[in-house]
Formats: sequence, C-alpha cells, structure tokens
Amino acid sequence: MKNYRHGDIALIGVKTMPKGLKASDTNILMAKGSGGNDHTFSGGRFYPCIKGDNIIGYLKVKDTELFHVEHSPNGVSIANGIYEVRKQNEFTIDGLSEVVD
Repeated sequence: MKNYRHGDIALIGVKTMPKGLKASDTNILMAKGSGGNDHTFSGGRFYPCIKGDNIIGYLKVKDTELFHVEHSPNGVSIANGIYEVRKQNEFTIDGLSEVVD
C-alpha cells in the first residue's frame, strides 16, 4: 500500500485499524496544523485516535482528496484503503522536532 506525506502529517497504509473507534463528524484531519492551516479532506471517514506521540487517527479512504492551502489547495487524490494519520517529526541540529509546513 502507498504512503503519503502531506506537509506536517503522513498517511501510512495499514491493513486494519483498532476496533471501537468512532468516526469524526468533521472533514478536518488536523486542525490548525503547525503553519496555522487545517488539513481537510473530501470523501472517506476520519477516526480520531491519539496513540503515542505521533498517531492522531485513522482515515478510511474511498475516492478521497486531501487539501491544504499551502501545498495542495486543489486537492491530492489518495488511493482507496486505510491509513494511519501521523504527525511528522524530523531530526534537526537541536534534536527531534515536529515538521512545520
């Protein structure tokens, strides 16, 4: 399964997601990303679930596009499947820090 980088979040393809998660009523994956803009989507369903430091939920994709004003205002198509949604980190001279887009 394909993986995607979308600014300061990443979609990592997985075969299943944890049982018992409730779908969100919103189309926002990450409200006010590090650059102050929302990561949104059309199609699919987002299941919030904080796990560890990086996982913020799961996205069930069916004819889904991701949007972000800075790097994909017209949308990016995502292959159908299930994705773990993670905040991205990077190594800098000062150590590990969140990616800022």
